[in-house]
Formats: sequence, structure tokens, C-alpha cells
Amino acid sequence: MMSLRQLAMLTALGLGTAAIAWYTWPRPDTLIRIRAGGVPVVTDRFGRDTPLPDTVFVGGSGGKRTIRVVNEDARQHRVAMFTVPAGERTDYTVPLGTFGGACSAHPDNRQLTFVIR
Repeated sequence: MMSLRQLAMLTALGLGTAAIAWYTWPRPDTLIRIRAGGVPVVTDRFGRDTPLPDTVFVGGSGGKRTIRVVNEDARQHRVAMFTVPAGERTDYTVPLGTFGGACSAHPDNRQLTFVIR
């Protein structure tokens, strides 16, 4: 039978392992989701959504950045230089720089700019 101290140590070890795995798990530098109905949002690493702005600043480390676009809508969308089919998820690796194009997820197809730094 396990003592209370051993159980606490095992629980702490499990929680510590889970925290390290969450912190080091590979994730994109930027996550953009197009919700059903064509509503575009940027999702941060804690799962909080904010409306997709006209300019998206992408940070990270190394010479290239990863942008993940998840299209939960029933139709294909073009998000500046990225085209994502309906119901698909696509990861893009981009170099440092400034890029842009029209965004079909915005109702007025406005210009969307990515500043990759």
C-alpha cells in the first residue's frame, strides 16, 4: 500500500511531467482559425480567440515561422497568401518579411498583412 507521502510525490511527478510536455510541445508560431460561418480569429497559446486584425505580427525563434490556418467553415478561404480548403488545416512555413493579400474570411475581402519577425 502506498503512503500519503508517496502518493503526493507521484502526483507531483505526474503534474510536472504534464507541465513540461505542454510547455515544450511543438505548436505553430501563429494559429488562425476560420470558424463556421467564415468568422476569422487568431487563437493564442492559451486558447483565447481575438478577431483577426488587418495586420498580424508573427514572432518566434529561428529564421522561419510556422503559421497554422484551420478552416472550420463550409467553403474554401484565402487568407492573404494562404489558401485553405473547407474543413482543412494547413501549416505554412514562412521566412522573415512582410507579406499580404486579400482575405476572403473578412466580409469585405480586405487586405491582410503578415509581418514576420
